[in-house]
Amino acid sequence: MNKIKKHIANNLLLKVTSFNSIAILLNVLVGVLTSKALAEFVGTKGMASVGNLRDFLKTIYALATFGISAGIIKYTAEHKKDVSELQKVLSTALCIIFAGTLVVSTLLFFGANYWNELIFKGKEFSYIFKILALVLPLYALNVLCLGIINGFEKYKKFIILNIIGYLINLVFTVYLVWKYALDGALISLSIVPSILLIFSLILLHRERILLPTTFTVKAFSKSYAKKYLSYTFMAAVSAFIFPMIYVFVRNHIIETIGEDEAGYWEAMQRISNQYLIFVTSLLTLYVLPKLSENKTVTGFRTIVFDFYKTILPIFTIGLIIIYVARIWVIQFIYNEDFLPTESLFFWQLLGDFFKVISLVIAYQLFAKKMLGYYLFVEITSLVLFYSLSIYFTNEVGIEGVVMAHCVRSFVALVLLTFIFRKSLFGKNDAEKV
Repeated sequence: MNKIKKHIANNLLLKVTSFNSIAILLNVLVGVLTSKALAEFVGTKGMASVGNLRDFLKTIYALATFGISAGIIKYTAEHKKDVSELQKVLSTALCIIFAGTLVVSTLLFFGANYWNELIFKGKEFSYIFKILALVLPLYALNVLCLGIINGFEKYKKFIILNIIGYLINLVFTVYLVWKYALDGALISLSIVPSILLIFSLILLHRERILLPTTFTVKAFSKSYAKKYLSYTFMAAVSAFIFPMIYVFVRNHIIETIGEDEAGYWEAMQRISNQYLIFVTSLLTLYVLPKLSENKTVTGFRTIVFDFYKTILPIFTIGLIIIYVARIWVIQFIYNEDFLPTESLFFWQLLGDFFKVISLVIAYQLFAKKMLGYYLFVEITSLVLFYSLSIYFTNEVGIEGVVMAHCVRSFVALVLLTFIFRKSLFGKNDAEKV
C-alpha cells in the first residue's frame, strides 16, 4: 500500500487523475440526475430538441471565442513567468474574444427567428436565442479565465471550478425542467455556462495570478493574433462545423426515421459524454500543457505512452462494464421508454475506444499548431461521418449513425498514427518536434 501511495505521489498524471476522479464521479452523478429529469419531464422527442441546441451551442461558443481556447492555454503555459509577454498573450486574446462575441451576439439576437427554424424545425423557441445573445459575453470571458487557470497549471483549482459547474448545472437544470419542461431544459443549457464566470473571477483574484494592468488595448499583438488565427482555422472544422453536422444528421433522423429515434441517439450521446469527460478533462488539464512545453520526440512519446499505460486500461475496463450493464444503465439513467437505446451501445463504445486512443495523439496537432495535418484529419472525419450517417441510417436505421461514428473514429486513428509514425515508433529520440 505504501508503494502505491508513493508511486501516486511521484506521478503527476496519477495525482491529477486521482483528484480529478472525484470531480468525474460527481459529474456522472449530476449527469444521471439531469438525464433522469429530462427523461421524466421532456421525453424522447424533447431529448432530440435538447441535443440540437446542445450541438448548436458548441458552434456558437467556438465562433464567439474564435476557437482560441487551446491557444490561450498553450501561450499562457509558455509565458507564465514572463509578465511582459503574458500581457501580450492575454490582451490579444481578450480583444479577439470581444470582437467575436459582439458579432455573434448581434446575429443571434436579431436573427432569432431564423436560428429557431434551423434548429427546432417549426417549434417556437426564438426567445432562447435572444437569451443566449445576452449571456454569451459572460461565457466568452469565462473561457479566457479558464484558459489562464489551466495554463498556469492550477490543476486542483481548475477541477474545483468544474465541480462547482456540475452542481450549478444540477440545480438549474432539475429545477427548470421540473418547472417548465422542455423550455426549462433549453433555458438551462443557455445560461448555466455563463454563470460560472463569477467563480472563475473569484479564483483568479484569490490566486493573484493577474495584475490589474494585465489587460490593455496597447498590449494587443499582431504576432499573437496571427498565432491565434491558426487555432481558429483548426477549430473551423471540429468546433464550428462538426456540431452543426450533428444537428443536420439529427434532423435527417427525425425526418426519415422518427423523432423518438433521434431522442435515443441523443440519450446515447449523453451517456457517452459522461464517461468520455474522464479522458477529455485529463487531456485538457494535463496533456495539452505538457505537449505545449515539450520540445523533443522523446518527450512526446513519453507523454503519449504514459497516458496509454496509465489511463487506457482503466477506460477499457469501464467500457466493458458499461456494455455488459447497458440495460441497467438505461433504466437507471432514463426510464423504460429509452430501452431501444440498447442497440446503439456496441458501435458507440467501440468508436469511443478508438476516439480516446487517437485524441491523445491529436492533441499534438494543437500543441504544435500543425494546421495542415489537423485540417486533413478533421475534414476527412467530417465527410466520413456525415456521408456514412446518411447512408447507414437509410440502410439499417438508427444504428447506422453509431456505426458511422465508429468508422470515423477508426479512420482518424489510422491517419494520426501514420502522421506521427516516426515520433511514436522511430529511433531519433533526440529530434525536436
